[in-house]
Amino acid sequence: MFVPTDSFTISQNVPLNTWNRLVDATSDALADRGFDDGDVTTHADADLDKQSRSIEDYVHEHIEGNDGGRTLVVAPAVRTAESTKYYGDYATQTLDAARGDGAKADEALRRTADALNRAKKAGAHVVVLSTRIPGFTPDAFVSICDAEQIGRMQAQQLVNKLELDKTSKDNPKRIEIMLPFDGEAAHPGDEQRFARDAFKGVWSVLGTYFRSGVVVSPSLKLSASSTADDWRDVAFEARRSDDAAAEIQSRLHTNVKGAFTPIDGVVSMNDFVADGVIKGLTAMGYVGTAADINPSITIGDVLGNIAGRRDVQRGKVPEPTSAPSGGADKSDDGGRGDGGPAPVTSNRWPIVTGYGSYVSNIPNIVAGKQWMTGLADRNGNAAGIAEICRALDRRDAQAVLGHFNTVDGVPTMALPLVAVSAGNLKTTLIDPGYISLADADL
Repeated sequence: MFVPTDSFTISQNVPLNTWNRLVDATSDALADRGFDDGDVTTHADADLDKQSRSIEDYVHEHIEGNDGGRTLVVAPAVRTAESTKYYGDYATQTLDAARGDGAKADEALRRTADALNRAKKAGAHVVVLSTRIPGFTPDAFVSICDAEQIGRMQAQQLVNKLELDKTSKDNPKRIEIMLPFDGEAAHPGDEQRFARDAFKGVWSVLGTYFRSGVVVSPSLKLSASSTADDWRDVAFEARRSDDAAAEIQSRLHTNVKGAFTPIDGVVSMNDFVADGVIKGLTAMGYVGTAADINPSITIGDVLGNIAGRRDVQRGKVPEPTSAPSGGADKSDDGGRGDGGPAPVTSNRWPIVTGYGSYVSNIPNIVAGKQWMTGLADRNGNAAGIAEICRALDRRDAQAVLGHFNTVDGVPTMALPLVAVSAGNLKTTLIDPGYISLADADL
């Protein structure tokens, strides 16, 4: 296995999806399928130049001139945008000469493709993870997650939780999309691509509700005429958690004393931003939890479910057809001067989404401050990779790969992302061994 070096230090305040953890899970899955510990070796490199040399040396020493009966699992050590790291290590990136990485990177890309082509010619098999390698066609490709998937999943969770299909435009839901973006990054093109694709995923779900008028943006940053190309309208500088706190406070600010701008949902994109959003909402005086929007769920229900005593039953979101009248005069814009809807005296806590399944955020999910997070199915992907390797080793790949989707002529495995909420926290994170009760301070 050839993988990038982990982007993160050992901490609770990082995504669960790291390369080191995937290597461990895949090694365990290979052992379950009959591979000995000595059959599996791992090389972790900090960049594509180092990784390309590791692959080239391995192919020369262990494959060329031998029986070729080996399988290489390669996750390209692609350069990662700064803000992308907050989503975890597995998100698909772009790897081609057009990125402008320079002659050294272009040479590393050519060296990687050449070495892998030689390996296949000598009889070895190659499985590529996450990011495709231009100039090389693997035996199988594993698409673990990408920016569009991450955005689409969170938006769909809001649609389901807020029951947008039953919402009236006379009482629209108010949703803010918080798109983190590092405008001072060393490689702004990488930042732009990921942010654009993440917003595209969100908008592919929420766009129709904005256009029909059943969803509005309290900050007026988005409207019925917005498109997937308007991602910059909701992008903000997010280098610290306090940046997200300041951004949500700015978007919901009102000059009317004692009044609040109503907010029903916040797409935070990742847990790093969600943590800042929660801090900002708390500082502004918003109160309650996601359990208030779904009255059948209480903190006791959540803790009981985690302990394995019972399942959490979700109830309907009670909502009137027409918008309630507020404490501010609705004949104007509440003194903001922006022409938007006047604030009302509702400071009900909104549905806050995220991604990454940070251990540090799990208490917020249990407490109902963050409705959901998400992660790539690490164990499922590890099992799938191991099954592919066993099939290639036994020369019966067709039986395994035949039911995969074929993309650009390559069998491609793509598992759905895992959405985690208080109701399924035990089955999605604790039972699979991703976290322990102690990890989440439970």
